[in-house]
Amino acid sequence: MKKLTRTAASIGGTTGAITLALALTQTGTQAQAQGCVAVRGTSMSVSHPVDSSHPDDAELATGDWVGSLAYRWLHSTRHFVGDAEQTSRQDKANQVINHSNFIDLGLQYAFSPRYSAALTLPFVSSDRSSLAPTNFASIRYYTHSTGIGDARLTGYAWLWDPTKPGLKGNIQLGLGIKVPTGESGVTDTFLTANGPVVHPVDQSIQPGDGGWGFAIELTAYREILAHTEAFLQLSYLFNPQNQNDTLTWRDNNSLTPGKVTSTTSQAAYYEHFMSIPDQYFARGGLAYTVVPKWGLSVSLAGRIEGVPVEDLIGSSDGFRRPGFAVAVEPGIQVMKGRYTFNLAVPFALYRNRERSVADQAAAAVAGKDVHGDAAFADYVVTASLAVRF
Repeated sequence: MKKLTRTAASIGGTTGAITLALALTQTGTQAQAQGCVAVRGTSMSVSHPVDSSHPDDAELATGDWVGSLAYRWLHSTRHFVGDAEQTSRQDKANQVINHSNFIDLGLQYAFSPRYSAALTLPFVSSDRSSLAPTNFASIRYYTHSTGIGDARLTGYAWLWDPTKPGLKGNIQLGLGIKVPTGESGVTDTFLTANGPVVHPVDQSIQPGDGGWGFAIELTAYREILAHTEAFLQLSYLFNPQNQNDTLTWRDNNSLTPGKVTSTTSQAAYYEHFMSIPDQYFARGGLAYTVVPKWGLSVSLAGRIEGVPVEDLIGSSDGFRRPGFAVAVEPGIQVMKGRYTFNLAVPFALYRNRERSVADQAAAAVAGKDVHGDAAFADYVVTASLAVRF
């Protein structure tokens, strides 16, 4: 969910007002978990609704507020090691399946048409199904997590005054802080060969990551043809802290590098606790106004989001599933009066579960390849509604 702070007239008519808002409202940064790769669902900011048929009412004025509600859904079941799909998991029906629902509540305040701040509070509800051990007759069981995610407070500034007449493009910069309001150690009951065990749920469905962080963002647009704009969004979340105190299933303290011959055991040593990873997001494409008087526009974008192998600041120990997904994203937007509605469905074209720092360390000690897998979603459904008041 993104904001818009300029009039339709300031960019040459209704196209700019509608399509810029479209470019800014379909987020996924933390918009966006992909499955086992833990990209969480916090939106980058809220959006400013514009009535394209009334340019005088289009500008986000000093003192304006915008409230927003965004929803994201995913279902992941296809496993990848690198970019190679592990089709045997599907054939044997032993794949891990994630269902995740993200709801983001946003509130934005405009200090002026050029400067604003946004607060986003996410809620998450997820479940993860796994195949139980054979002594449980190979049944599937579920673990769950529900709760508040990690909140984010972000300040925004346009490089050029968005109310300037004739402006056909602009760049907006954002700097935000991520607060660990989400729980990173939610537990549930697992079925094991020794019976039911209460343990922290998988990293991919934990509501929070347990660390403080900060994010930088960039949004740019340019009117290139009548009723058509090109747009670009970039976001990177820095998580300088190394690990949280949540145990993984690789929690055997007795393991020592160089003294354990099992490749699995070596990997376990390096992944005792969960990592607090960085994450990134980029999206760019074109938006076209179909019916200006209805505030109806469509867009087509390419996007990439993921978790890096190593953080840009700090260490990268502990358990993480680094990887990324590349998708094509069609979208539609309706803007009328104080209201803006968006719907987008990114479809995955390429998925890659990269080798983690723990994988590499374990491989060096064991003298053999270690490369974990991850499940990715085929598509994600996102929707948002913003209201100015």
